[in-house]
Amino acid sequence: MLALLFSATLLELFVGGGGRWITLGPVTLRMLLFVVCIAVGWLAVLFPKRRYDGLPLAFGLVGAYLVIHLSGLITGATRGTDAPIMLTELQHSLYWLAAPFFACTLSSSAYIQRTARLVELAGLLLALAYITIVICLATGVLKFTVFIAMLPENGEVISRGGSLLFYKGDLYLGMALVFLVSLRTRYWLPTTLLIAAALILTVTRGFILSTSGAILLLLALQRRKGAFLIGFLLVAIAAALVWRYLPSLSDGLSGNRVLSNEQRLSDMDFIWSNTSLKTLLIGDGLGSVINGRVDIENTMLWALWKLGLPGLAFWLMPLVLCMSYFAAIPNCRENRLACAFLCGTILVYAQTLSNPYLNNPIGLSFVMASMFSLRTIAKGRDSDGLTRSPSAVRSREVAA
Repeated sequence: MLALLFSATLLELFVGGGGRWITLGPVTLRMLLFVVCIAVGWLAVLFPKRRYDGLPLAFGLVGAYLVIHLSGLITGATRGTDAPIMLTELQHSLYWLAAPFFACTLSSSAYIQRTARLVELAGLLLALAYITIVICLATGVLKFTVFIAMLPENGEVISRGGSLLFYKGDLYLGMALVFLVSLRTRYWLPTTLLIAAALILTVTRGFILSTSGAILLLLALQRRKGAFLIGFLLVAIAAALVWRYLPSLSDGLSGNRVLSNEQRLSDMDFIWSNTSLKTLLIGDGLGSVINGRVDIENTMLWALWKLGLPGLAFWLMPLVLCMSYFAAIPNCRENRLACAFLCGTILVYAQTLSNPYLNNPIGLSFVMASMFSLRTIAKGRDSDGLTRSPSAVRSREVAA
């Protein structure tokens, strides 16, 4: 039952985008799974069947999250910000409360292996769905206006000008590529090519740039010099297509990119010009406006403005912990799973500089999974098995 809950929760997070596909009135499937995961985490504390070493860290992080973000609520309230605005902004990051669930499940190497398989599966499903839609639109089997009209009005799929689409869940196209290139399981090469094609067809600079950087870092970590050179060449070709050729096919896309660039630069200039000592110490509070908007794309700037330096430090803490745990793993460069989780985390942090993934369940769930997985690997839980690829471990388990 726990394995089913874990798989359903992660697959919904990895494939489900903003989590509004399956709803029952105001309640979504993601909300229901979130509540169950919180309950399971607390039950593990109240009625322990075994000792989970990661629980103190999980509750410490939850405590830090609550202190810093409740402080943000108080600061916002003193400025007269409406409570609904502050609570709406807070709810995106509430997935931190599920940290004990991840700490319990990912103390087992079997669940770490399962997470890797789910990331790859999510990327494959997203790629197949996206390429099928692109082919149908390109061949005229499906008209773009008809397709858009067919979609529920939940904001999950957004038109980007012309016949181009944006889906937040496509982050896991890049994540799956990182895991496939690192683990090199059966059929990894054709699957990688398929998912890479889908990623390029999204024509989304942030996804392509962050994924390319993460994969090149991965290849450098694993000392795969030949693959690094080939990867660098492929990145250059993809960059030429996405930055030079494809935008010329759609004036709407070129215009949107100019506006997007100007907005981000304007946000940075606003924060630079208006940051005070109070902002650095405690922030301006949740719900405060940045350059005329409550939400901005860059999560690190968001944390600095709303929560001050303590908030910025908190949101950087998972990355620091992941890097620390990775460094503590013996022969960490040879540990394929560890490399995949670390580079996947770096992908989320790179992507969150242009889109708010880290303070959203889509990216935060993976970062928490990565943090507790790397902690388990660093503590030496089945270190031999975790160094191998998932298929090798499964073969060993069958033989046993």
